[in-house]
Amino acid sequence: MTSLTDSNASESNSVTAVDYIQNQVDLEREARELMPFDTNDCTYTKGETRQHVFSCLTCSKENETKVGVCYSCSIECHSTHELVELFSKRNFVCDCGTTRMSKTPHGGCKLRFRAEESNQKPSVKPRTGSSLSASFGSSRARPLDLPAEDIPSLSNTYNQNFDGHFCSCEKLYNPLEETATMHQCFFGFVCGEDWFHEDCLLGYKPGFIVSQRNDKNDKRDEAQKETGVNLLDRLLSPGPDDDDDYDEHDIENAQIIGNYLPKPSHFGQYICWRCVRAFDDIFQYLISDDKAVYTTMPHFYHVESLKEWEEHYRVYKDQLTSENINEPKAKKIKLESGEIPAKEAEKVPSSVFLARGFRNRLAELAKDKATPPKISDFLQNNKYLYEDDPIYEPPRDDDHGSSTTGSLLELGTDALLSLPKEQAIEGAQAYDKIRSKLREFFKPFAEEGKLVTEDEVRSFFSKIKNEAKDGDNE
Repeated sequence: MTSLTDSNASESNSVTAVDYIQNQVDLEREARELMPFDTNDCTYTKGETRQHVFSCLTCSKENETKVGVCYSCSIECHSTHELVELFSKRNFVCDCGTTRMSKTPHGGCKLRFRAEESNQKPSVKPRTGSSLSASFGSSRARPLDLPAEDIPSLSNTYNQNFDGHFCSCEKLYNPLEETATMHQCFFGFVCGEDWFHEDCLLGYKPGFIVSQRNDKNDKRDEAQKETGVNLLDRLLSPGPDDDDDYDEHDIENAQIIGNYLPKPSHFGQYICWRCVRAFDDIFQYLISDDKAVYTTMPHFYHVESLKEWEEHYRVYKDQLTSENINEPKAKKIKLESGEIPAKEAEKVPSSVFLARGFRNRLAELAKDKATPPKISDFLQNNKYLYEDDPIYEPPRDDDHGSSTTGSLLELGTDALLSLPKEQAIEGAQAYDKIRSKLREFFKPFAEEGKLVTEDEVRSFFSKIKNEAKDGDNE
């Protein structure tokens, strides 16, 4: 007799055929929500464009050089590769199909090849389906060998992000594990529009927030084991007031590193200390204008506690705001270049948080004849700091947004059509055969609403494999 425990375990590893199909439909719908844009056009022909860029680590390793591709190519040409989303980058030209990918097998851009073919042949309206399935239809005309021969842009710049590393801590970014808030540098002249953890931009030791959070969680768990009472509230220091700008992680982070950083709703854009340091005299001028700059924040080096950071900050502020403060000689401020005396606080690099509406103010300064020539020249050479600088997005794929079935089928069919005629026919026959067997297998489960166990599915495919082997041996 089957026990209740065995029965429950069996059901937990089971699913009805109807539920399985619905789950696949839901996954496809979720994918369309995450990637809602049309993927039919590569941005290579648009030239230098501010756009969402994806680094292809697979192609980078194969070619021993960094490779970045546009949104459409990340899906159509690199979907089976290891990709890192870099978010927006200015003046970037898609590398897909260029000689930067010359060592990648069949590295030519599918989308540009299809566009060239469509200009030579009568256009054919694609079947309806998801954007992924429609665009894969281009592979019908794609030869097996499509080399990457286009000329790459000489103006593209590549920073550590293209290797998957972000921030001054050079951490490998994992979106599934990352809980710290990060800010992208708006200027990007030195850092390449890198992203920075809040604890890192303040100068804490890399991973400080994560390590402190883990310590707090360990203490909470120990307290609960000893008393059975959640003592977390007693372990946390006071943090910011409730605010729409903050989620649970933001509040906890502020409790760990101190509530010194401005709230997102209070400033316009962030510029990292590395870019500020490269144009120190320019930013010293802008910092004095509260319509341009909301606040600044010093960047210390490898600070190991909130208490230590606050002591550095106190000394730093005192030295900058008062000429009469005489700190003891022992007082030091930790910087990346080494420790400096407190009296040299002006050497501490600082990040800049631009004011809301900063664009209008910078535009005024650029046109004002009273603005020092050095400042106006800088603004004229970096007009994107105040002029409209939109991020290009492909048109939304609304035509296919309502499709809930058939996309996986069409993907498989179109993939078959990319093969040589003889192989395509054999593939189609094999596909039709297994489709019939799957229909026969699922039919009784679907009709009766019965559960399909993992063992039954494995048994089915094992049987198919054995039949195929027997057929080959005949």
